[in-house]
Amino acid sequence: MSEVRMMLDDPELTRRSPGEEFALAHARYGPKAAVELRASISDLFPPAKRRPRLTVRHLLRKAVVDADEVTVFTERAENVAPDDAAPEWKFEVGARTVRTQTIRAAVPVPAEILADPAALAAFVDYRLLVRLGTAENDALLNGSGDIRGLLRTPGIRHREPGAADRSAAATLLATAALCEWYGGSADGIVMHPDDWWPLVDDGAFLERLATQGVKVSRTRMVPPGTALVGDFTAAATLLDRRSSTIWLAGEELVAEIREGLAVHLPGHFVLATLPGRR
Repeated sequence: MSEVRMMLDDPELTRRSPGEEFALAHARYGPKAAVELRASISDLFPPAKRRPRLTVRHLLRKAVVDADEVTVFTERAENVAPDDAAPEWKFEVGARTVRTQTIRAAVPVPAEILADPAALAAFVDYRLLVRLGTAENDALLNGSGDIRGLLRTPGIRHREPGAADRSAAATLLATAALCEWYGGSADGIVMHPDDWWPLVDDGAFLERLATQGVKVSRTRMVPPGTALVGDFTAAATLLDRRSSTIWLAGEELVAEIREGLAVHLPGHFVLATLPGRR
């Protein structure tokens, strides 16, 4: 880590972008520059302002924390019978400790970019931040370090397509209904772009989901042919340290954010296989 650090307390980064903050530090301190930001910079990818594209982070409830370890509640459904009208009455309630950790991304930066502050700011904002967002999606879905990942969390449910699943849209709606069997209310879907884009041709399906308060995140970090449907607001919390760092490591720019993932109600997530993609 660099010897020179600038701590910047502007959580929403209303004055300058992450790239502009780092370009300013680099102009002052050269290769030893590093900036620490009291913000989660994976939220600040500039193109998202004009063409919103939700990441997994945007589906989750957030809690700002200031500790490496946080105690959270859990509810499991191992003893639930298939015909229980209200399975949540039999949930096993407990608690567990969740650790926060660092998620990191790096990208090589040409010397010509480093020599131009405007180009360097754009490079951070438009290339480094998108790499960081991809790394974060991967960690929150597939796990990394202390973050187990939603797809690898014990207790999530699985649904194979049935005879009534005439289309991906029908499967998604049936899976959303299944979330409510455990007392949840589906408000988020994560799916692969290969499966999301065909839904644009399906009339106003995506608009109808939005009307019902269901947000959809498309990412390559979920396998094609599957969709994770869940009550993201109630079932999990992103433990956000609101702390990020950008620095130069040799010929690479590095960005880090610090966060954790608490899954309270794994049964409120259902991983569906879309028809025709088994």
